[in-house]
Amino acid sequence: MHFHLPKPLHGWREFAGEIGIIVVGVLIALSAEQFAEFVHDRAQVRHGEEALSDNFRRFVTYTAELDAYAPCIAGRSAELRQLIDRSSVAHRLPNVGLVPQVEARPWQIDTYDAMVTSQAITHVDHGQAILYSRIAMSAIDIYDDAKVEWADWGMLASLSGPSRPYDGAEEAQDRLVLARAVHQDALMRLIATNTLDRIKRTGLLNDAAFNSATMEGRRMASKMAMCRPIQLGTAPAA
Repeated sequence: MHFHLPKPLHGWREFAGEIGIIVVGVLIALSAEQFAEFVHDRAQVRHGEEALSDNFRRFVTYTAELDAYAPCIAGRSAELRQLIDRSSVAHRLPNVGLVPQVEARPWQIDTYDAMVTSQAITHVDHGQAILYSRIAMSAIDIYDDAKVEWADWGMLASLSGPSRPYDGAEEAQDRLVLARAVHQDALMRLIATNTLDRIKRTGLLNDAAFNSATMEGRRMASKMAMCRPIQLGTAPAA
């Protein structure tokens, strides 16, 4: 019976060289995998921030619209207060034309939620990520306030129509709803204005994009029904 002994290594230098080749191969493989992950993560962040910039542009447009029709809100609110004052004395509403409504806008920064879900936000600079989060939260606050304002102006629409009796309970409710609608609008404007500064600090919108979005908001405001006076008629004798 013949036994075949393994061939001895030619020396420690050759052995170390073979181990080195293996180690280098492993390191190259790990580096390639990490590089691929880095490229993937950066692509996710880039796509997420591109989507965020679209939402931010929309937010700037809505804020400009909100600012531009602020005098219209003030005008219509003053008309309704005068209407309520006169009608409370006469205990009767006159013929009232359509009470204009504020238009619903999707204020939410929904693409931020997508970045959180995909975990792309974890690959964003910490300070920038906090900025994105605060902008998104402010947008939610504005949307919540807007829903109250939309509902209140909807309730005030009940003043429209032909002349009819007007009692103290209805008067009290209308005053409350009108005051709340005006307050909500002012609150939205305050939050939106502060949020614009944060959007500028993100650097996702350059000056041209910011100015373009602002002009679009002003153009939209000029077409709002809220900027047209409420048509009022006389109340026939009771």
